[in-house]
Amino acid sequence: MEARSMAKEDSIISYDKDDTLKNAGDDVTIMPLEDSIGCVYGKLVLLGYNGTLESSSTYAQGRKHRSKMILRKRLMGNGIKKDQSISVSIPPSQSQVVRDASRHVVSYSYNRNHTVLVEYSPDPYKDMFQIGRSSEEQIDFTVVDTWLAANALYPGVHNIHGSDNGVIDHFGVGKDSRCNIQRPISSTISRYACRIQINRDYPHRAFLYAAGFDSSRNIFLGEKATKWTKYDGEIDGLTTNGILILQPNNMQRQDLGQNVEDHMGMFVWREVSVDGDIYNKGNEVFNKTGGVVGG
Repeated sequence: MEARSMAKEDSIISYDKDDTLKNAGDDVTIMPLEDSIGCVYGKLVLLGYNGTLESSSTYAQGRKHRSKMILRKRLMGNGIKKDQSISVSIPPSQSQVVRDASRHVVSYSYNRNHTVLVEYSPDPYKDMFQIGRSSEEQIDFTVVDTWLAANALYPGVHNIHGSDNGVIDHFGVGKDSRCNIQRPISSTISRYACRIQINRDYPHRAFLYAAGFDSSRNIFLGEKATKWTKYDGEIDGLTTNGILILQPNNMQRQDLGQNVEDHMGMFVWREVSVDGDIYNKGNEVFNKTGGVVGG
């Protein structure tokens, strides 16, 4: 199979004209003209700023930071499905499967001599969209921290509004008050944060998974990452920053006469795993729903 970009010629992604961060002349639609009335899966809306107002007029790999994105059916399905799993006794970077850029592989490393590689095969019946901080081509929706974007616009400017004993300055640079040394703070948004797969024949069903693939179609979970073996023998894990989902529609409806406290269970954030399962945050009890969103 020839390696191809997931966000190039077969990408059917458009952005609203009422984009919060849109400047004049920022009306861009990434989709073929002959398919301008295609199936619309839905809309991704970012609450708050994607970077800064200034970053909306700058380009990252030829694209701008936007706050809304409409997901449309692609010309050709670029989805994937789980295939085979193998255990290797070498670092994943040395494995031929991982080095093959035409294959989607998730690597679960336990130590230098034990890594489980889960390979995925193409699934033409699904469309995949990826979200993350990276501006690489395979990332369909780029989301950037506000302080990180500001720091990129004004490199070398630090501690504008930092206090003497403050932890974070204006651009998110940490300052140790004991030794007066500035240190960068990690972003809360992963470069390859998550991916969404939508069934092309049943477009009302979307599946959310933690972690997205890099430009070489790899996902790496290191030795320190949380990982485990499920009851069915499959390997699963969580990402460092995590992907949380709020699903009040999946909770049992309660009587309107009950107190507000009784409804709080409907608004609990749950964590999505790399394999697409939904877990109670901070609890080993999980819900085997396959990461279904909506339905």
